[in-house]
Amino acid sequence: MVEAKVVLLDEVAAGVNRTLLQDLAQNIERANKELGYTFFVIEHDMDFVKKIADKVTVLHQGKVIAEGSMDKVQADEKVIDVYLGH
Repeated sequence: MVEAKVVLLDEVAAGVNRTLLQDLAQNIERANKELGYTFFVIEHDMDFVKKIADKVTVLHQGKVIAEGSMDKVQADEKVIDVYLGH
């Protein structure tokens, strides 16, 4: 990962305790800011995503249904219907 430009992480928060997850979020933010890494994260833990993501893209059945800030996508009716519920 020394010369990585993009780092892909899939469900990195799954099964990880909250203390370790905070450390992981801090390390991702540090690697982004200090080393210029870009992270592509597939994740269902919305608290974790909110900590690390500037932009969120929500997919459903292979299609983009919402894109933007976490606040924007969490308020999107399609996202609420498909993932969050009323």
